[in-house]
Amino acid sequence: MSDLSSEVPDPTYHGIDPVGPQAHEDPAGAPPSNASEFHQYGDHSVQAVHYAVHLNSDYVHPLPIDGRDPAYRASEDGRFVEPREPNRLPDAAKILEAHGVVVLCAPAGSGRRTAAVRLLRHTAGPQEPELFDLEPEWTKPGTQCLPVRSATGYLLDLSDLPDEPPARFGQDLVRHGSALRKQGSFLVVLATPGDWQGAWADATGDVAVRLESPGARRLVEAELDAHGHGDRLAWLTDEKLSPTWEADPSAREACRLAVLLSAVNGREQLKEAVDRFGDWHTTVEKLLNKRGAVDGSPSLLSTRVTVWAGALLDGGRRGSIVRASDDLLASLGQARGPADVLTDATSSRRLQAAEIEPVGERAHHDRTCQGLPAAILRHLWDEFPTQHDLLTTWAVDVAANRSVPEDDARLASEALLRLAVRRHDRKVLDALATGLTGPRRILAVEALTKAATDADLGRYVRDRLLNWAESNNAEKVDLVIDVCGGPWGLEQPALALTRLGKAAGGKEFGAEKLVDAFRELVRHAPGLVDKTVVQWLKKHGVEADGKAHRQALGAFLALVSSDTGTDLVLVSARDASSKEHFVHAWQTLLSTNDAVDAVVDQLSRWQERFEHDADQRDAVIALLAEVFAPPRLRLRLDRLLVADGAVVRPFWRDILGHAMQHYSLVRKASEA
Repeated sequence: MSDLSSEVPDPTYHGIDPVGPQAHEDPAGAPPSNASEFHQYGDHSVQAVHYAVHLNSDYVHPLPIDGRDPAYRASEDGRFVEPREPNRLPDAAKILEAHGVVVLCAPAGSGRRTAAVRLLRHTAGPQEPELFDLEPEWTKPGTQCLPVRSATGYLLDLSDLPDEPPARFGQDLVRHGSALRKQGSFLVVLATPGDWQGAWADATGDVAVRLESPGARRLVEAELDAHGHGDRLAWLTDEKLSPTWEADPSAREACRLAVLLSAVNGREQLKEAVDRFGDWHTTVEKLLNKRGAVDGSPSLLSTRVTVWAGALLDGGRRGSIVRASDDLLASLGQARGPADVLTDATSSRRLQAAEIEPVGERAHHDRTCQGLPAAILRHLWDEFPTQHDLLTTWAVDVAANRSVPEDDARLASEALLRLAVRRHDRKVLDALATGLTGPRRILAVEALTKAATDADLGRYVRDRLLNWAESNNAEKVDLVIDVCGGPWGLEQPALALTRLGKAAGGKEFGAEKLVDAFRELVRHAPGLVDKTVVQWLKKHGVEADGKAHRQALGAFLALVSSDTGTDLVLVSARDASSKEHFVHAWQTLLSTNDAVDAVVDQLSRWQERFEHDADQRDAVIALLAEVFAPPRLRLRLDRLLVADGAVVRPFWRDILGHAMQHYSLVRKASEA
């Protein structure tokens, strides 16, 4: 059985509190969550009822940064560790004080988020300001949607920009900082050096600072001490750690080392922790460089391929591992016809040469080396960078292969997800999303659900979901709906609703998948869904056509196509303004040719549900009477009014009568 938390977590100094039993503890006292690589974004999850959710305009979600945030805790006096270059952070503080904005250019995992929180907490004066992460939902970066409140600190991560910002974005950012400064507020922007360049970035030259990681040893000391492991500080002088201190790894890696040192039972396990921190490099090199093709043993290439296949499918069936290794050999141009397979080393010899141990019908790499399979895959990607496309295609094809049992395919998709998160590799994620289709799409849904909450990759994944929601690719749209209607959507309903609303424009009216997703969100965030759909109808329902118009109508029909959504709409319709928008939406849908069949189906369902409901029948009839008041729509009513055998249905007869009365009253009022 695969366990995504089987590896020691890979915490980032800019957002993960990595050491000790309280590291993943809920502030309300809930038991600790599994310490996995997929760090939950839940500490900053959108409090849905507080924010508007837009369909077709740029906006930003402000997400609170407080004592629940690991970066906030790591920025405290006595725990915070300065960057290696001692003057950089004071320089950044001066820039922030003078300009209201500073851009911290540093790689992900360098401790930049913790440094940013530290800056914001100490720049505003003696009283600490409210702090917010800004989660942008925009087509292109722009300052027009950034908030300007007084005495507030904002953090905006602009790493991995999918598109180059407009030419004036840098100038606008500096001007926005000036506006913030007048309000006693400040903005820290996080950027990677590789992305923050070009003419637009040059305009921020006076407010940009290059930042380095803190010293690795000092950071490990601080983290161990902060979590009650001060007794292990003496271990840091051991010669086994000397190469680590000489390399002075990044903050992310230093925190990972602190986790490993805190997890072992005693100093006698220090070597194991160091080997694991080094990704079992020596062990992997020995596995991959055995002498081959002697006395029936497999060739060097065959052994390597089996090692890699075993890492991708660790704990899977022996047959799946052998099949995956043969597939990779074929991808490399090695003949794998029946004669080639039968004259090659036997499967048992191949597994033995790769040091993969059979356990019943399944097989594992050395289980005493915890985390070895993931280390093998990282080594593969590190040592053969020119083959990433081939390797990614192979690995995704293994997971997509219907002849591979689903539980083995899941092992492959989870291994790839771990690889993508650890390496911050977007191409692997995109390949999972587009390569796992049909019955295997559930594996892509699971992978993206976890990745959407990752500290590093989460924003990228959420951006991709937003982009795919409006694509013309039916598989991608369905994938978005599945992710947004699942656990991630329930955790971040505001972000999920935006994507579902856009996806509604690409699905047929009343699509079951979309209906199911809206039903789940209504169950968990009814107030948000109600306000959001009303807002969409108010803004886009009156348009003659257009993409947002189609999206709003599709979302409304998906909402009212379930009993849960119907109940929400009926309660909301007690408000006259909401009722007006619902009536207009029904009328527009009844006038839209490709929506009529789906609308009639739902209205028939309403009849079955409410015809004999003494509590709600009158309210439903009153609402639908307004819908059918315009004479031009009564032709649509004919399909509902008359049953088989030309029998008039009483429910619709009553609606027709009330509709005629309503139309007459409205007409008289307009003539008065």
